[in-house]
Amino acid sequence: MRTPSITSPYAPDVEKVRIWLETKIAARLFVEIVTAILALIVRMRDANTELLAKLAYLKRKRPPSETLERLERQLVLPLFGAPQVRKRGPKRTDRTNHPGRAALPLRLERVVVKNEVPAEQRTCPQCGAEMKTVGFSCCERLDVIPAKVVVVRREDETVACPKDDTIVSAPPPPQIVEKGKLGDTLLVESLCDKYIEHTPIERQCTRFARTGVAIAPQTLGHGVMCAIDVLEPLRQGHRRPNARPGAAGIRSGAMWCWTNARWITFFYSPSGDSDSVKRFLGEDLARTVQCDGTSVTTFLERAGGRRPGCWSHGRRGLVEAARVGDRIALEGLRLIARIFAVERAASLAGDTPEERRRRRDEHTRPILDELRAWVDDKREIVAPKTPLGRGLGYLHRQWRRLLLFLDDGNIEATNNRRERELRRLILGRKNWLFTWLDVGGERTARVLSIIATAIAHDVNPRAYLHLVTKLVVGGWPNARLPELLPDRILVAHPDLFVGDGDVLDASSALLSRRH
Repeated sequence: MRTPSITSPYAPDVEKVRIWLETKIAARLFVEIVTAILALIVRMRDANTELLAKLAYLKRKRPPSETLERLERQLVLPLFGAPQVRKRGPKRTDRTNHPGRAALPLRLERVVVKNEVPAEQRTCPQCGAEMKTVGFSCCERLDVIPAKVVVVRREDETVACPKDDTIVSAPPPPQIVEKGKLGDTLLVESLCDKYIEHTPIERQCTRFARTGVAIAPQTLGHGVMCAIDVLEPLRQGHRRPNARPGAAGIRSGAMWCWTNARWITFFYSPSGDSDSVKRFLGEDLARTVQCDGTSVTTFLERAGGRRPGCWSHGRRGLVEAARVGDRIALEGLRLIARIFAVERAASLAGDTPEERRRRRDEHTRPILDELRAWVDDKREIVAPKTPLGRGLGYLHRQWRRLLLFLDDGNIEATNNRRERELRRLILGRKNWLFTWLDVGGERTARVLSIIATAIAHDVNPRAYLHLVTKLVVGGWPNARLPELLPDRILVAHPDLFVGDGDVLDASSALLSRRH
């Protein structure tokens, strides 16, 4: 039986509490006094914990961690049998087992710099003879040759016949912008700086101005736009039919991210409704599409398709409850952690889809039966509008979709892959926030599809864009465009491969985000 509250834990009425205490003391109901006071303290502790967690959430400088260990450590006021969290041991300071400095990539060009003995030291101090070179000891360090802006002066030859008046001039080579003043290499570099390094056009023009070169932002922006249009035929080859989506909304439109194995397609739509998804998928809607719990894609199930749920989204409601001090939520998070442990074991073992399905059937299914019983038990005693109640409600509503991964090893347990690809888009959103109407959104989707797919195939995106732009502008035949796709380009150009130790990021900018 729940003890009635003396006063509100958020705004306690001291006078009301005083009168209540005087009444109970006069009646000598000391047990009732102690019980009620303890209940009030507990409720005030819970309210204080929730408010402190919300304050910390609003003041955070980075996204809060959702790992189970950190959630357990973040709980304050460890009263009433709080779980003991294993403390990390002292940081090791010895470096006896350090593997040493990693070797620099062999594919990089070696620039040899001779460090010769000075002339005054080449005379033998013993006999005065001139000493001869016997060898060099070598050391390598990573360095960079700064880029410089140059003017490429093209001289078009003209020939004339000595016997008559016939004159022929050399045809101008194709360019991204015909008769434009900006070269193709500069435009591709600008494109990469904007969509890979998050450097807006205006800031690039400022950088050029520091070198004494004035480029109008509208001129550079127009050239980058033309470079994206040149790559449009290549982007068509990136579309793959059986995609699994994730979506990030924008204020006046939506940018969808569709992945299938190592192929990524960004698709822009003026609206984020189900019609935009139907336009992308075409007539075949009876397919498996993995995404979060959005209602936008429920039409797939009505058409005979499947929409597996995401366990990362499934646990997120429990994470929010644990973050405000609800220890009951930790019980569910520990159960879900066991599900992820099975998935991690399958990944480390390199399971095939069928092996993964059998592993899930043997190890994950009993965990889910236990989790289902826990959800049903807690939903009977937890208010539905509390943080924990909302988390339990999400699991209850999405349960059928969350179980679909058990019967198909090709289905992932989470939608994290799409979330990670969209994170590339979001990272630069503060650097450039808007596009030019819907056309700008479509161009953004084109270039992001190419960049993200190149990275997924371990291809250097900047070098890849330089190469394919040069080939397409130079008249590469349409019938051979598949040879330029990231999965085939390494056959003819192995130097584009990103080896171990190379760190690349294809992060790009979000136009504006719908919360």
